[in-house]
This record gives sequence, C-alpha cells and structure tokens, in this order.
Amino acid sequence: MLSAKEVWERIKGSVGISEEEFYSRVTRLSERAGITESAAALLVAKRLGVDISDILRPPIVGRVLEVGPVRESRGGAAYRLFTLVNRDELRLCVAFGHDHVRKLDGLEDRVVRITRYIVVRTGAGEITRVTESSTLEEGEEGLLPPIYELEPARAPTLAQLKETRGQRIASAVVIEQQTAQIWTCPLCSKEVVPSEGEWVCSVHGPVEPEVKNLNRFQLADRTGIYQALYMGEIENVEGNRVVFKGAFRGDELYISKIYLVEPVEG
Repeated sequence: MLSAKEVWERIKGSVGISEEEFYSRVTRLSERAGITESAAALLVAKRLGVDISDILRPPIVGRVLEVGPVRESRGGAAYRLFTLVNRDELRLCVAFGHDHVRKLDGLEDRVVRITRYIVVRTGAGEITRVTESSTLEEGEEGLLPPIYELEPARAPTLAQLKETRGQRIASAVVIEQQTAQIWTCPLCSKEVVPSEGEWVCSVHGPVEPEVKNLNRFQLADRTGIYQALYMGEIENVEGNRVVFKGAFRGDELYISKIYLVEPVEG
C-alpha cells in the first residue's frame, strides 16, 4: 500500500490545496475514522475529486502473448481470454465488451497498457478482468524488449513446454525438416479437401483455397526429440536453433510463430 506521502506525490498536480492542508486532512480523518494514514490519504484524494483507481491498481504494461477465440457468456456478452507478459510476470486476463474483444485481434506480441481493471481470485489462480469501463490501449514498443526476451514467457525446455497449458516461447535445434504444400481455408487456415469440383472447409464450407507451406520438424533439446508442425514460409533451417512460440497438442508441438534462427556451432 502506498504511503500518504506517495499518494500526495501522485495527486499534488491535480488538486487545489497545499501539501500542509492535505496532511492536516489526512491526520484528522485517520484519527476520527480509526484507519491508517495511507487509507485516509486515499479517501482525502477521492473527496478532492481524484480518481484513485490507478493509485489502488497501477496500470499494467505488457506484451500480449496469446489471444483466445471470441466467446459468449450465458447472458450473451462477448468475451475473450488472453495472456499478458512483462519482465516480472505472466498474467491471465479476460476482456469483455465488443471494442476490447475486437481490438485484441491486432495486438498479439504488441505492447498494451491496461487501466481500471479488476483482479479476481479463483480456484485456478488470479485472473485480470478487463471490463467495459477499463481501458485497453496499445503502448509504445520501446517500453518492453521483444517478447522472446521476456523470461516469464519462456519454457526452459520442450519437456516443460509439453506440461504447460497455453503458448510459450521456447527454443530447440531442428534436426530434420520436411516441407509440403497444402490447400487451406482463407478464413481459418484449416486444410481443405476437394468435393464435387469444389474445395470444402469443414468449418466454412466451399471456399477459394490458399496454398501454404506445411513444415514438419524434428526438434531436439536436452530433454529429447519432439515432432513439430509449422505452417508458413521459412527457408531450410536444419541444423539451426529456432526460437519460437508454440504449444503442444498431445505429443505434437504446434508452432505459431518463429522469431529467430540461430546457427549452432560445433
């Protein structure tokens, strides 16, 4: 909790009383209400018209590690799970409201700043709720290093990544790469199949397909060899170390993005 002095430093530019008068009010309220000076300082600030939400819950700045699909609550409200990471922590969040849900589409790996949020403690841990009265805005890229340099986002080994729920950053050496072209749905990237002269997606029906490269990797680190899939353009990287974002589905690793390709000496 902030001290009364720290509260004053936060609000002194936006109130019309002197520092002496502020502390006098804090002392008087603290004694009469039987509360700490910190709590009294916050109440005095609020009575002076200051929005203390940012003092109680400082803005969160982080990079968006993963964005889940849009879902609807039982009441019909749209919401979306996402994870946020910075130098200190990885935070599970949920965004409510059409504007926030839509805005997340373009924010993966980007820096965001969240204010007026609510932290809810559940049996599965803390979750940060971005409500319709919260603000979710893109921040300056220079505020944080690239996402693959943020330690809380990383899985130290592929074995640990396999035991982790959700996407993480990891690295491994490619010992084999096989690339094939497949036809995919332009809306969801699922593989499509020909049927009666049309290309048909199992989700979206008949579509005009796109051709994409499907890369099958054998990846290795000190915990073993693992099969991985990556859909996208990439040169032959056999024998190199790749730094990537991905998650396991069963025994297979699905890579969503490759950030770095580094030569392995020796």
